[in-house]
Amino acid sequence: MNAMNEFVKPTLVLAIICLVITALLSVSHEITQPIIQENERKTAELARAEVLAEADSFEQLTGEFPEGVQEVYAAANGVGYTVTITSKGYASDPLKVMVGIKEDGTIEKVKVLANNETPGLGSKVSNDEFVNQFNGMGSSMDGFEAIGGATLSSNAMRRAVETSFQVYEMVKGE
Repeated sequence: MNAMNEFVKPTLVLAIICLVITALLSVSHEITQPIIQENERKTAELARAEVLAEADSFEQLTGEFPEGVQEVYAAANGVGYTVTITSKGYASDPLKVMVGIKEDGTIEKVKVLANNETPGLGSKVSNDEFVNQFNGMGSSMDGFEAIGGATLSSNAMRRAVETSFQVYEMVKGE
C-alpha cells in the first residue's frame, strides 16, 4: 500500500498541476486573442493607408483570386486597390507583401509585411532601395532589377507584384 501511495500521489499532483496550467493558458489565450486581432487589424489599416495614400477609406473585395492572395481592398474614393499576398522565396515561410495599385494601373507603393529570407541576402527585398523600384511601374514590370545572390527572394517579390496586377485586372471597375 505504501509503495502504491508513493507512485499515485506524485502522479496525481502532477496531473492537477498540468490541468491548472492548461486552464490558465486557455484563459490567457481567450483574453489576449481579441487584443491581438485588433492590433493586426489596425496594422493592416495603416499599411493600406501607406501603400495607397490618397485613399480615404477601404472596402474589402471578395472573389476567386489567384493562389497566395490574402486580401483585396478597393479605395472607397476610387483611387485604386491594395492587394495583400504571400509569395514563396528561399525561406520556408513565404514573403508577405502589400501592393498599392492606382486606378491607372501603376504601382503607388509596395510594402513588405513579413520577411524571413536569409539575413544579408534575401532579406534585402525589404530594403527601400529594392522596394522603391516598383513605384510607378506598370504591369510590364519594365526596369525590374533582381538582387544579386538573392534570385529566389527577388523573384518572389516579382511574382507577388505580378499576381497583384492580375488581381487588379480582375477587380478594376467593380
